[in-house]
Amino acid sequence: MATVFCFTSTGNSLYAAKKIAEKIGGEVAPMYGEPAYCDDDVIGFVFPVYFWGLPRMVERFVAKMNIVNKDAYVFAVITCGGPIFGALGLLERLLKSENNIRLRYGARIMTVSTYIPRHDISDSEELRQKVEDSIQSIAGDVKNRTTKRVSALTFLNRLFYKFHPAENSDQYFTVAPTCSGCATCQKVCPALNIAIEAQTPVFRHKCEHCLACLHNCPARAIEWQEKTLGKKRYRNADVSLEELINFNKRDSL
Repeated sequence: MATVFCFTSTGNSLYAAKKIAEKIGGEVAPMYGEPAYCDDDVIGFVFPVYFWGLPRMVERFVAKMNIVNKDAYVFAVITCGGPIFGALGLLERLLKSENNIRLRYGARIMTVSTYIPRHDISDSEELRQKVEDSIQSIAGDVKNRTTKRVSALTFLNRLFYKFHPAENSDQYFTVAPTCSGCATCQKVCPALNIAIEAQTPVFRHKCEHCLACLHNCPARAIEWQEKTLGKKRYRNADVSLEELINFNKRDSL
């Protein structure tokens, strides 16, 4: 059996996880909820990198996992638009300290950079083809149980991660009058951080700063400070809004 655990906000990681799982005969599961009890032979993690570190939900999920099969082939794939340095080294450290498991393989898939407070969306057919090529290569490596060491966590990783906005950074989101109260932002949020009150989003200060709400708002009514004004929004072209909502859907924290 094989399970690929995934954290996603704009669909890049979900798309990669689905394709890899399909090629290795596995299934995809979200990285939230109760600590995962996993006895699979192959265990994968696919997620984006935030400020050269792990999303908080990913770190908490892995720290609480119970991996029964200590001989499992464990791999990890980061989707991102830039360098990751030793981000996978932190995942490896968590796996060792909590489950005495070794990360056998780690890789990066260069995707569209979706952090629009700092970057503009730059998508192209060439980049999409590179994503497909990377997925194909990674899936082949995983099927063959290839071993590939990851870079260790560095001082630079720790330093840059300090700039990752805190959970209460959602106080800097604004909602324009064009908001229709459709609750799409609430539905796509992987952290259950958004409530709808009087047909208006209310942020609960448990924000992952993944920007799923901002990118997927049909009315483009959500901004973060003034840094996202006029910026193009993004969702992976091969992941529908309905699919993203269903994948991140849950009832409570």
